[in-house]
Amino acid sequence: MARSSAYETVLDAGLFTPDQLQPTAVGRLAFQAGTRWMRDHVCSHRMLVSEHRVGFVLWSYQLEYVQPLRFLDADEALVEVTARVRGPRASQLEVTMTLEGPAGVAVRTRAASVPLGLSGDAALSGSPVPLPAALVAAFRDDEIERAPHRSRVPALRAGFERDGQRLAVDVSEFRVHRHHCEVADQWYWAETLGFAAGAREELVRRHGRAVPELRRAQAGPVRRIDVTWLRAGQLWDLMRVRTSAHRTTEGLAFVHELGLAEDEGGPGGPYAVVVERI
Repeated sequence: MARSSAYETVLDAGLFTPDQLQPTAVGRLAFQAGTRWMRDHVCSHRMLVSEHRVGFVLWSYQLEYVQPLRFLDADEALVEVTARVRGPRASQLEVTMTLEGPAGVAVRTRAASVPLGLSGDAALSGSPVPLPAALVAAFRDDEIERAPHRSRVPALRAGFERDGQRLAVDVSEFRVHRHHCEVADQWYWAETLGFAAGAREELVRRHGRAVPELRRAQAGPVRRIDVTWLRAGQLWDLMRVRTSAHRTTEGLAFVHELGLAEDEGGPGGPYAVVVERI
């Protein structure tokens, strides 16, 4: 049976909007949960980097809000996390987290990361490699799956363009400051969920009068977020977010393309794509 780690996390007002847990807060809790599972069952994140010279870069993430959980509902929530190696050459680490409140599971996340062989510099530079055999050996048979994890973002975007109706397009900019970064001075992936949420709010502020149905995106909770990261923003990069709002059969959807402002339309393409469904 696949192993899990379970523990209580204390809830505070800074984790919430009026309607739900903030997406960025859920991202941080999910990263902490995956780090805890690795420490409990394989090795700590610090040892992974310093002794094994292995890091992980997140490339696909899914967040689903299942049951309501607001600040006044509970003092703590139960976190449960599992992990497994995926891909025919142990080329991915997939971590699944649930966070449970009084009404049951409130959020569910799934994150797929790619292992990196680190060069040993302070920037934690590295290149994709299969997970070393010594680390794979720490996973049980039912924690190893040969089929790779696949991002849903490309199919979602194609479906919005094919079956939905585009309501508005807007552009926002932000700069990556040190409080948005992790130890290697590149953006901490969870912060990009906040950049996308901010871009959505700016779009609604600018276009909500002309397209009143967009205002629903400010009045109610997010249902689901899907993300793929293609490159990492670095400290002090000026990033541009191109946001498009779509009417779909299920409600409203927002697609955010995050890229380097000076490279818009360049050969590098977007750094990340975030899909929010309301």
